[in-house]
Amino acid sequence: MKQFYHLSMLFLIVIGLTFSCPIRVYATENATSNTDSTSTTDVTSDNTTTDTDSAFVFAFTKTPQTLKATKKYSLKTNAPSDAIVTYSVSNEKYATITKKGVLKGKRVGTVTVSATYAGQTIQCKVKIKGKKTIYIDPGHQRYADLSTEPIGPGSSTRKEKMTGGATGASTGIPEYKFTLTISKKLKTALEQKGYAVVLSRTKHNVKMGNIARAKKGNNSGADICIRIHADSFSSSSARGASVLYASSSNPYYAGKYAKKSKKLATKLLDEYCDATGIYKRGIVVRNDLTGTNWSKMPTVLIECGFMSNPTEDRKLNNTDFQKKMTKGMVNGIDAYFGYTK
Repeated sequence: MKQFYHLSMLFLIVIGLTFSCPIRVYATENATSNTDSTSTTDVTSDNTTTDTDSAFVFAFTKTPQTLKATKKYSLKTNAPSDAIVTYSVSNEKYATITKKGVLKGKRVGTVTVSATYAGQTIQCKVKIKGKKTIYIDPGHQRYADLSTEPIGPGSSTRKEKMTGGATGASTGIPEYKFTLTISKKLKTALEQKGYAVVLSRTKHNVKMGNIARAKKGNNSGADICIRIHADSFSSSSARGASVLYASSSNPYYAGKYAKKSKKLATKLLDEYCDATGIYKRGIVVRNDLTGTNWSKMPTVLIECGFMSNPTEDRKLNNTDFQKKMTKGMVNGIDAYFGYTK
């Protein structure tokens, strides 16, 4: 009986050992599985980090919609402060940008600014506006309009809407062609300096009286108006340039801008004559000019020279000399606004 008891106990121990081994192996396998799961979590963590990087959306946090020529603006992104962001602009004719993202306007137009970081490129469009707006009125037109209009708001005095203008004594070029040629060249030169420019006319065959021209300028948002003309006199020896402006006693719109108009007249004539060498006749008060009286901004009329003088006429219509003329006018406008040459 005792022997049977020992055999039974031995049997139970063997049975117990037999069933206990797989449990340990399972436990070991579970332990191994848990270790793998932790490793996977590390990988997952790595993947999560990678996903976070790939999920990072590079974006601008500060951009301008518009920027004036010559002005600067620092663009900002959500990239880390120590990150290297590469900036560029679509056309450096209109604006430039530094490595640090400082955008500088150059001339009127629209540029696309690009920024690249961590393989992502973002873009924004910026409209470059003129540092100032200049309204240019090329005097006369192909056909005169001798019907009349009041020389100023509420005036009973009337003058022809548009006279025929002078004709070159040597070149035979009519004043309306000369003024448009100079005006277009002046427009180009001013735009290169960052100005916005509006012309009263862009072709010869128009029908615009002086009031209509002034009103177009008033609606253009311009800061100043330059009226381009050439002089003529019965004596062919008359020469030189002058600039006409309205005085403070002018009862129309122009009187309100007399002080600024006089300053503009002075700066314009000084720089024009310095650049061209043309004789300076001086600035002249005129309160009877319709195109000036209806203008709601500082306005001057420049008589570029005498087309009735054969020598001066040839100069005025010479391509190289016209470069000097436009340069002088631009310098005069710069000086009026306080910009350096």
